[in-house]
Amino acid sequence: MSRRVFILGSTGSIGQSSVEIITHLRNRDGEGSWPVIGLAAGTNCRLLKEQAALLKVDSVSVEVATEIGVTNQYKTSVELIQKHAQRGDIIIAAIVGFAGIAPVITAIERGCDIALANKESLVAGGKVVMDAAAYSGVKLLPVDSEHSAIFQALHESPEKEIKKIILTASGGSLRGFSTDKIQNATVNEVLQHPTWNMGKKVTVDSASLMNKTLELIEAHWLFGVEANRLEAIIHPQSIIHGMVEFVDGSVIAQLSPPDMRLPIQYALTWPNRVAGCNTAIDWNTLASLEFENIDVAAFPSIPLAYHVIERGGTAGAILNAANEVVVEAFLQEKLPFGAMVAIVTEVLDRMPINSMQDLNAIIAADEEARVVTKQIVSSYKVNT
Repeated sequence: MSRRVFILGSTGSIGQSSVEIITHLRNRDGEGSWPVIGLAAGTNCRLLKEQAALLKVDSVSVEVATEIGVTNQYKTSVELIQKHAQRGDIIIAAIVGFAGIAPVITAIERGCDIALANKESLVAGGKVVMDAAAYSGVKLLPVDSEHSAIFQALHESPEKEIKKIILTASGGSLRGFSTDKIQNATVNEVLQHPTWNMGKKVTVDSASLMNKTLELIEAHWLFGVEANRLEAIIHPQSIIHGMVEFVDGSVIAQLSPPDMRLPIQYALTWPNRVAGCNTAIDWNTLASLEFENIDVAAFPSIPLAYHVIERGGTAGAILNAANEVVVEAFLQEKLPFGAMVAIVTEVLDRMPINSMQDLNAIIAADEEARVVTKQIVSSYKVNT
């Protein structure tokens, strides 16, 4: 089997792993297989140029004007998709943040299946994205390890058979810290993730468990279950990525080492499984699997997931925008770690929740939330 592929966010961690998987699949299926039609990147022009040469790609998008050495070069991934995507293509959507939503919707409208690694598409634009996918008859194939796990465990079971979906969290870099130490964690402490190698934004979200908040909201949209059937739990080994408890009492889990190449490959080759290049579990060294409840006093982001799901509308867009602003402020050392979730909560409380009618409504909520959040952030005094 083989498909035409686009990799959006190709120079990020998911994008680089996607390039590895494409190379692996080509070695398996033949040099002409798995043609990569387009790559999209931000500002890492050097790596993009290397990837384009390696994969023999003729079309790219990049935010800065530079010579990549391809036939077609565009400023945005939306334009890249509009010019070159065809019905039946698969788009690896790995652009981080709100910027990833528009290309996902564009690709869906072109009839492309989505290998979805961009949480924000569903957190901020869940109803719009899901409605567009249903209308176009395309498949959303989750690439996040947790959602891929649930997707595999469900194996197309009907929603009525699901009692509970359980997402696991490593606990991030601050697991084991006291509540006071978490409040004042430094950028360096936060970026030392124990099991995953991710970009800075995702690593900060992991430390605050905001990534699990986003993933719970995403699971609500992907799998059609309400807040009372969604749960998150700490699992420090990151071996079990997700579990489904069914109404008959059975629990099915997906296990694998923390290696994003597996869910990427599964999304590309679904519904088939083929030999992978990812690491496998060594059952001789796996002594135990540990679980802990999440302390919401130390990690108050988790209740926000249920709040956003219950409020609906543009609540997810507001949450996502506020979080992106506070994470950037923290990384610039303009905000203490412990203030981030409190500010996101304040923004959600301040802003009206409107219906999520289309992309314009999502963009409007996003823009207003960023303004409100930046106003609140500017009032904080750090290290003074």
